[in-house]
Amino acid sequence: MNSEHNIRLTSAEIAQLWTGYMNNSMSKCVLKYFREKTQDEEIRTVINLAISIADKMLQNITEIYVKESHPIPVAFNESEDVNINAPALYSDTFFLNFVHNMSRHGLTAYGAALSGCVRSDVLELFSSAVDLTRELYFKSLNVSLEKGLYSRAAYIPIPEKVEFIEKQGYLTGWFGERRPINSLEIMHFYENMQRNALGKALLLGFAEVAGSKEVQNYMVRGANIANKVVEIMAHILAEENISESPTYDSEVLKSTTPPFSEKLMMFQVTMLTGMSLGYYGTAVGTVARRDLGAKFLRIFLEAVQYAEDGANIMIEHGWMEKPPASIDEIEIAKTKKK
Repeated sequence: MNSEHNIRLTSAEIAQLWTGYMNNSMSKCVLKYFREKTQDEEIRTVINLAISIADKMLQNITEIYVKESHPIPVAFNESEDVNINAPALYSDTFFLNFVHNMSRHGLTAYGAALSGCVRSDVLELFSSAVDLTRELYFKSLNVSLEKGLYSRAAYIPIPEKVEFIEKQGYLTGWFGERRPINSLEIMHFYENMQRNALGKALLLGFAEVAGSKEVQNYMVRGANIANKVVEIMAHILAEENISESPTYDSEVLKSTTPPFSEKLMMFQVTMLTGMSLGYYGTAVGTVARRDLGAKFLRIFLEAVQYAEDGANIMIEHGWMEKPPASIDEIEIAKTKKK
């Protein structure tokens, strides 16, 4: 560690630290509201673990920021961005599923961060984040299983032997006879269906409490997009006699008192949309049947437009904090000439 005292942070490390700080700052506010509203003690222990992880991440990132004289992001705080006294907007079941889903996102994000960093203190930070998030994943999964709330992915027969693809027709799907979808395709359809079902419920709740018509309309639009994705995925799976279609709509409670600031809600939705783009992109590159890949591509393009529109709303209201960037040498040169 001491031998690296004068080694500068790379752009990748700065990006991952900034993203980690912003996301954990937001998550801490959301989780504290969840903890205040949950009635189930087992679910509260899961939420408490998630809060402790967010606290540790913020503390560790701040220590590196201070050492590097890096400005601390404004991000989110409990006095401006969350009202823990607001009525419950979601059920305990939603709280548990939400935390479990975020632990899955966290494993993906922190794994990517770990693989892109070099400096030992940053590596240690994200290695610890992976370990802590894995603990949260297991704990939230076990509580969900114990309560009978976990929806397992579809089952398929174990293959009797190894086979190789012999015909180009394996890739087709537009016309004529189409092959059954394979396990990789089922995985992508089922997991994206689950994520969108949960996202729809989140957006419906946000739409209920949004103060401005602009933000409310954005949340309703997102809920409609998520619903469409669920319907597309469910239809494809139903054609394969896989009819499971998770829904969390009933876990949204009636309330008009906002527990979160519009800035926080917009940030969370744009963050989740960005993560979804990654999942859709992976699916496009993995799905072999052309008609199925085309569906993911259309969903991807609509999500890109939705994310851009959300970013524009945040910029207009002064809610979008600028990530660290490289020096604009051209602009500096122009300034020197004046």
